[in-house]
Amino acid sequence: MFLVRGVVVLAILFAVALAGRLYRSWRAGVRDDRPAHPLVPASLLAGAARTWVVFTSPYCATCGPVEDRLRASDPDARVVKVDATREPHLAAAFSIRSAPTVLLADGAGNVTARLVGAEAVDSYVAARYP
Repeated sequence: MFLVRGVVVLAILFAVALAGRLYRSWRAGVRDDRPAHPLVPASLLAGAARTWVVFTSPYCATCGPVEDRLRASDPDARVVKVDATREPHLAAAFSIRSAPTVLLADGAGNVTARLVGAEAVDSYVAARYP
């Protein structure tokens, strides 16, 4: 009887370990299949080589200065302001949770930088455009 219990316990432990390994493998595959960000719509890019997309809200006090800072530091780039409350589908697509959130997109619409908050924008601009 003791031998049967031991075999059953070992079989259960083996099954649990195998199920855990299969689950972790499946979750890793799910995460790797998703792109980090969707493409920025062509209507926002308007053919520019670089586009800054500034997600704002009506009560964002730092959004205006962030937009001005981007225009001054990168004059060759296009700067587009998107009100996240008026464009909720676009904000949801990029997982916008706070304003200002700024995306830098290349000419093809690929997001090359995501900056959340005025301090992050200031740090990025200071490092890239001294």
